[in-house]
Amino acid sequence: MLFQKRYWERNKVEKRRHPSHKVIEAYVIPKINEIRKIIFIDKKTTLLDVGGGNGFFSYYFDEICDTTSIDYSERMIKLNPIKKKYVMDANNLKFDDNSFDIVFCHALLHHVDHIQKVIKGMKRVSKKYVVILEPNRNNPLMFMFSLIVKEENKALRFSLSYLKKHIESCGLNIISSFSYGLIVPNKTPKILLPFFKYFDIKFPFGMTNFIISKK
Repeated sequence: MLFQKRYWERNKVEKRRHPSHKVIEAYVIPKINEIRKIIFIDKKTTLLDVGGGNGFFSYYFDEICDTTSIDYSERMIKLNPIKKKYVMDANNLKFDDNSFDIVFCHALLHHVDHIQKVIKGMKRVSKKYVVILEPNRNNPLMFMFSLIVKEENKALRFSLSYLKKHIESCGLNIISSFSYGLIVPNKTPKILLPFFKYFDIKFPFGMTNFIISKK
């Protein structure tokens, strides 16, 4: 975990796109819409964004529900624009059982040492739903990126079936699972958005694996 922490505390984190960036918006909103097709969300809904970083998802969730974000990196969470945010290790969530209606994480599990420990912690603090998004190693570009960048190497394991196996072994019931989209939040050029939006669909080689589960 130490080399991962150093990765997220490096100087380049300040250069990450702000959550309001058009590419981030185009990446996040369709995924939130997919969640809302299955889970009812309104202003009274409580949601925990685990490993929320600088707020790509927190920023938009906070517009529609009562959102709390945590991250291991103090530098990253300081960049997160929402009010309810804490420096916290995903391996040791400092919340009571059944604290949130929805517990969500995006691109976190391939950075942790103990995947099932994190999932079980998310399950514990959730009243009902756990939603997990991870890179899809079956996408050729994602495979190459994960191969080249040392801190992303664990993503090479993350097929949809691999992710489903871990989630089910933690006692969660999967409602929906699929791979989705081609936009990469920090890499996709804004000028190419009209093209990439055509791929905001479910297909096996989508960039992101997507699982909605419940207790």
